[in-house]
Amino acid sequence: MKSTIKVFQVLETLCGGKAAGVTELSNQLDIKPSSMHRFLSVLTKLGYVQKNDSTGKYFATLKIFQLGVSVRNKLSLISIARPYMEELGEILNEAVNIAVFAQDNVVVIDRVQSPETLRTNIIVGQHLPAYCTAFGKVFLAAMSAKELNRYLKTTELKPLTRQTITQTQALRDELTKIAKDGYAIDNRELDENIRCIASPIRDESGKVIAALSYSGPTTRVRMVRLKTFIKTIKDITAEISQKLGYRENFPRKMER
Repeated sequence: MKSTIKVFQVLETLCGGKAAGVTELSNQLDIKPSSMHRFLSVLTKLGYVQKNDSTGKYFATLKIFQLGVSVRNKLSLISIARPYMEELGEILNEAVNIAVFAQDNVVVIDRVQSPETLRTNIIVGQHLPAYCTAFGKVFLAAMSAKELNRYLKTTELKPLTRQTITQTQALRDELTKIAKDGYAIDNRELDENIRCIASPIRDESGKVIAALSYSGPTTRVRMVRLKTFIKTIKDITAEISQKLGYRENFPRKMER
Protein backbone atom coordinates (compact mmCIF):
# COMPACT_ATOMS: atom_id res chain seq x y z
CA MET A 1 0.00 0.00 0.00
CA LYS A 2 2.83 2.42 0.90
CA SER A 3 4.56 1.69 -2.42
CA THR A 4 1.36 2.47 -4.34
CA ILE A 5 1.06 5.81 -2.54
CA LYS A 6 4.67 6.67 -3.33
CA VAL A 7 4.21 5.83 -7.02
CA PHE A 8 1.35 8.32 -7.18
CA GLN A 9 3.45 10.88 -5.31
CA VAL A 10 6.14 10.55 -7.97
CA LEU A 11 3.59 10.96 -10.75
CA GLU A 12 1.97 13.98 -9.08
CA THR A 13 5.38 15.60 -8.65
CA LEU A 14 6.27 15.16 -12.32
CA CYS A 15 2.83 16.38 -13.41
CA GLY A 16 3.07 19.48 -11.26
CA GLY A 17 6.56 20.57 -12.12
CA LYS A 18 9.49 20.28 -14.50
CA ALA A 19 11.40 17.18 -15.54
CA ALA A 20 13.54 15.67 -12.79
CA GLY A 21 16.17 13.01 -12.33
CA VAL A 22 16.26 10.10 -9.90
CA THR A 23 18.40 11.89 -7.31
CA GLU A 24 16.29 15.05 -7.37
CA LEU A 25 13.05 13.10 -6.99
CA SER A 26 14.52 10.90 -4.26
CA ASN A 27 15.58 13.92 -2.21
CA GLN A 28 12.32 15.78 -2.78
CA LEU A 29 10.08 12.86 -1.82
CA ASP A 30 12.41 11.19 0.69
CA ILE A 31 12.44 7.93 -1.26
CA LYS A 32 15.48 5.69 -1.63
CA PRO A 33 17.10 5.93 -5.11
CA SER A 34 16.70 2.16 -5.62
CA SER A 35 12.96 2.43 -4.93
CA MET A 36 12.70 5.55 -7.10
CA HIS A 37 14.29 3.66 -10.01
CA ARG A 38 11.69 0.94 -9.57
CA PHE A 39 8.75 3.37 -9.39
CA LEU A 40 9.91 5.27 -12.47
CA SER A 41 10.39 2.00 -14.34
CA VAL A 42 6.77 1.04 -13.60
CA LEU A 43 5.43 4.45 -14.66
CA THR A 44 7.54 4.35 -17.82
CA LYS A 45 6.25 0.89 -18.77
CA LEU A 46 2.68 2.10 -18.25
CA GLY A 47 3.32 5.10 -20.49
CA TYR A 48 2.75 7.81 -17.87
CA VAL A 49 6.39 8.85 -17.67
CA GLN A 50 9.16 9.13 -20.25
CA LYS A 51 12.92 9.52 -19.86
CA ASN A 52 14.97 12.09 -21.76
CA ASP A 53 18.04 10.03 -22.63
CA SER A 54 20.24 13.09 -23.18
CA THR A 55 19.55 14.59 -19.71
CA GLY A 56 18.59 11.47 -17.78
CA LYS A 57 15.53 13.29 -16.47
CA TYR A 58 11.96 12.02 -16.40
CA PHE A 59 8.83 13.90 -17.40
CA ALA A 60 5.10 13.16 -17.40
CA THR A 61 3.58 12.22 -20.77
CA LEU A 62 0.22 13.28 -22.21
CA LYS A 63 -1.33 9.98 -21.13
CA ILE A 64 -2.23 11.43 -17.75
CA PHE A 65 -3.79 14.43 -19.50
CA GLN A 66 -5.81 12.07 -21.69
CA LEU A 67 -7.12 10.32 -18.57
CA GLY A 68 -8.18 13.68 -17.18
CA VAL A 69 -9.97 14.56 -20.40
CA SER A 70 -11.75 11.20 -20.34
CA VAL A 71 -12.97 11.75 -16.77
CA ARG A 72 -14.01 15.34 -17.58
CA ASN A 73 -16.00 14.14 -20.58
CA LYS A 74 -17.81 11.52 -18.50
CA LEU A 75 -18.67 14.10 -15.84
CA SER A 76 -19.91 16.47 -18.55
CA LEU A 77 -21.98 13.67 -20.08
CA ILE A 78 -23.60 12.83 -16.74
CA SER A 79 -24.36 16.46 -15.89
CA ILE A 80 -26.04 16.96 -19.27
CA ALA A 81 -27.89 13.64 -19.31
CA ARG A 82 -29.09 13.61 -15.70
CA PRO A 83 -32.08 16.00 -16.09
CA TYR A 84 -33.31 14.00 -19.08
CA MET A 85 -32.92 10.75 -17.16
CA GLU A 86 -34.93 12.10 -14.25
CA GLU A 87 -37.66 13.37 -16.57
CA LEU A 88 -37.83 10.04 -18.41
CA GLY A 89 -37.89 8.15 -15.11
CA GLU A 90 -40.92 10.14 -13.99
CA ILE A 91 -42.72 9.49 -17.28
CA LEU A 92 -42.00 5.76 -17.31
CA ASN A 93 -41.92 5.04 -13.59
CA GLU A 94 -39.03 2.70 -14.38
CA ALA A 95 -35.24 2.72 -14.09
CA VAL A 96 -33.23 4.82 -16.54
CA ASN A 97 -29.53 4.05 -17.01
CA ILE A 98 -26.56 5.48 -18.84
CA ALA A 99 -23.56 3.33 -19.74
CA VAL A 100 -20.22 3.55 -21.53
CA PHE A 101 -18.16 0.91 -23.33
CA ALA A 102 -14.94 -0.29 -21.67
CA GLN A 103 -12.79 -3.37 -22.34
CA ASP A 104 -15.52 -5.09 -24.37
CA ASN A 105 -18.11 -4.65 -21.62
CA VAL A 106 -20.58 -1.93 -20.74
CA VAL A 107 -20.22 0.00 -17.50
CA VAL A 108 -23.19 1.73 -15.90
CA ILE A 109 -22.07 5.25 -14.91
CA ASP A 110 -25.37 6.74 -13.74
CA ARG A 111 -28.86 5.53 -12.92
CA VAL A 112 -32.25 6.87 -11.93
CA GLN A 113 -33.94 4.16 -9.89
CA SER A 114 -37.55 3.11 -10.29
CA PRO A 115 -39.89 4.14 -7.46
CA GLU A 116 -41.55 0.73 -7.68
CA THR A 117 -40.89 -1.91 -5.01
CA LEU A 118 -40.17 -4.55 -7.67
CA ARG A 119 -37.24 -3.18 -9.64
CA THR A 120 -34.17 -4.20 -11.62
CA ASN A 121 -31.00 -4.68 -9.56
CA ILE A 122 -28.43 -3.00 -11.82
CA ILE A 123 -26.08 -0.69 -9.90
CA VAL A 124 -23.75 2.17 -10.86
CA GLY A 125 -20.28 0.85 -11.61
CA GLN A 126 -21.54 -2.57 -12.66
CA HIS A 127 -19.90 -4.23 -15.68
CA LEU A 128 -22.23 -6.11 -18.01
CA PRO A 129 -21.61 -8.13 -21.20
CA ALA A 130 -22.24 -6.21 -24.41
CA TYR A 131 -23.74 -8.93 -26.61
CA CYS A 132 -26.82 -9.54 -24.45
CA THR A 133 -27.70 -6.05 -23.21
CA ALA A 134 -29.53 -3.28 -25.04
CA PHE A 135 -26.89 -0.64 -24.43
CA GLY A 136 -24.13 -3.14 -25.20
CA LYS A 137 -25.64 -3.95 -28.57
CA VAL A 138 -25.85 -0.22 -29.29
CA PHE A 139 -22.05 -0.01 -28.96
CA LEU A 140 -21.45 -3.16 -31.00
CA ALA A 141 -23.72 -1.85 -33.76
CA ALA A 142 -21.57 1.29 -33.98
CA MET A 143 -18.31 -0.64 -34.39
CA SER A 144 -16.40 -0.84 -37.64
CA ALA A 145 -16.31 -4.23 -39.36
CA LYS A 146 -12.73 -4.73 -38.13
CA GLU A 147 -13.61 -3.88 -34.52
CA LEU A 148 -16.65 -6.12 -34.54
CA ASN A 149 -14.72 -9.05 -36.03
CA ARG A 150 -12.15 -8.73 -33.25
CA TYR A 151 -14.88 -8.58 -30.60
CA LEU A 152 -16.64 -11.68 -31.93
CA LYS A 153 -13.38 -13.61 -32.16
CA THR A 154 -12.45 -12.87 -28.56
CA THR A 155 -15.87 -13.03 -26.89
CA GLU A 156 -17.79 -16.19 -26.07
CA LEU A 157 -21.51 -15.67 -26.59
CA LYS A 158 -22.57 -17.53 -23.46
CA PRO A 159 -26.29 -18.32 -23.08
CA LEU A 160 -27.32 -16.43 -19.95
CA THR A 161 -31.02 -17.11 -20.62
CA ARG A 162 -33.02 -18.99 -23.22
CA GLN A 163 -33.33 -15.70 -25.13
CA THR A 164 -29.61 -14.89 -25.34
CA ILE A 165 -28.28 -14.63 -28.89
CA THR A 166 -25.44 -17.16 -29.06
CA GLN A 167 -24.94 -17.50 -32.82
CA THR A 168 -22.48 -15.08 -34.41
CA GLN A 169 -24.45 -14.53 -37.61
CA ALA A 170 -27.69 -13.98 -35.69
CA LEU A 171 -25.96 -11.32 -33.61
CA ARG A 172 -24.51 -9.69 -36.74
CA ASP A 173 -27.99 -9.54 -38.27
CA GLU A 174 -29.36 -8.00 -35.07
CA LEU A 175 -26.60 -5.37 -35.01
CA THR A 176 -27.23 -4.42 -38.64
CA LYS A 177 -30.87 -3.78 -37.77
CA ILE A 178 -29.89 -1.77 -34.68
CA ALA A 179 -27.51 0.40 -36.72
CA LYS A 180 -30.36 1.12 -39.14
CA ASP A 181 -33.12 1.67 -36.56
CA GLY A 182 -31.11 3.67 -34.02
CA TYR A 183 -32.10 1.64 -30.96
CA ALA A 184 -31.63 -1.80 -29.41
CA ILE A 185 -33.86 -4.06 -27.34
CA ASP A 186 -32.87 -6.64 -24.75
CA ASN A 187 -35.83 -9.00 -24.58
CA ARG A 188 -34.87 -11.14 -21.56
CA GLU A 189 -31.41 -11.83 -23.01
CA LEU A 190 -29.41 -10.91 -19.89
CA ASP A 191 -32.05 -11.82 -17.32
CA GLU A 192 -35.27 -13.76 -17.88
CA ASN A 193 -37.16 -11.19 -15.83
CA ILE A 194 -35.92 -7.97 -17.42
CA ARG A 195 -36.62 -6.10 -20.65
CA CYS A 196 -34.69 -3.07 -21.77
CA ILE A 197 -34.43 -0.59 -24.65
CA ALA A 198 -31.43 1.66 -25.39
CA SER A 199 -30.38 4.33 -27.86
CA PRO A 200 -26.93 5.81 -28.61
CA ILE A 201 -25.48 9.11 -27.42
CA ARG A 202 -22.91 10.67 -29.78
CA ASP A 203 -20.18 13.25 -29.32
CA GLU A 204 -19.35 16.12 -31.68
CA SER A 205 -17.56 13.77 -34.11
CA GLY A 206 -20.52 11.40 -34.34
CA LYS A 207 -18.85 8.67 -32.27
CA VAL A 208 -21.13 6.67 -29.96
CA ILE A 209 -19.74 7.45 -26.50
CA ALA A 210 -22.64 6.28 -24.33
CA ALA A 211 -26.05 4.66 -24.40
CA LEU A 212 -29.20 5.57 -22.52
CA SER A 213 -31.57 2.79 -21.53
CA TYR A 214 -34.92 2.23 -19.89
CA SER A 215 -35.41 -1.12 -18.17
CA GLY A 216 -37.87 -2.87 -15.94
CA PRO A 217 -39.35 -6.20 -14.84
CA THR A 218 -41.13 -8.19 -17.58
CA THR A 219 -44.28 -8.19 -15.47
CA ARG A 220 -44.62 -4.44 -16.09
CA VAL A 221 -42.49 -3.83 -19.15
CA ARG A 222 -44.12 -5.86 -21.90
CA MET A 223 -42.87 -5.64 -25.49
CA VAL A 224 -45.86 -3.53 -26.55
CA ARG A 225 -45.13 -0.98 -23.80
CA LEU A 226 -41.39 -1.06 -24.54
CA LYS A 227 -41.92 -0.25 -28.22
CA THR A 228 -44.32 2.57 -27.34
CA PHE A 229 -41.38 4.58 -26.02
CA ILE A 230 -38.92 4.02 -28.89
CA LYS A 231 -39.40 7.54 -30.25
CA THR A 232 -39.17 9.05 -26.76
CA ILE A 233 -35.83 7.35 -26.05
CA LYS A 234 -34.44 8.28 -29.47
CA ASP A 235 -35.56 11.91 -29.13
CA ILE A 236 -33.92 12.22 -25.71
CA THR A 237 -30.59 10.71 -26.81
CA ALA A 238 -30.67 12.98 -29.88
CA GLU A 239 -31.08 16.04 -27.62
CA ILE A 240 -28.26 14.93 -25.33
CA SER A 241 -26.05 14.30 -28.37
CA GLN A 242 -26.78 17.78 -29.70
CA LYS A 243 -25.81 19.32 -26.36
CA LEU A 244 -22.53 17.40 -26.61
CA GLY A 245 -21.92 19.02 -30.01
CA TYR A 246 -23.25 16.36 -32.39
CA ARG A 247 -25.02 17.42 -35.56
CA GLU A 248 -27.04 14.99 -37.67
CA ASN A 249 -25.19 15.84 -40.89
CA PHE A 250 -21.85 14.68 -39.44
CA PRO A 251 -20.56 11.48 -41.10
CA ARG A 252 -21.02 8.38 -38.99
CA LYS A 253 -18.27 5.78 -38.86
CA MET A 254 -20.28 2.61 -39.25
CA GLU A 255 -18.96 -0.07 -41.57
CA ARG A 256 -20.97 -3.11 -42.54
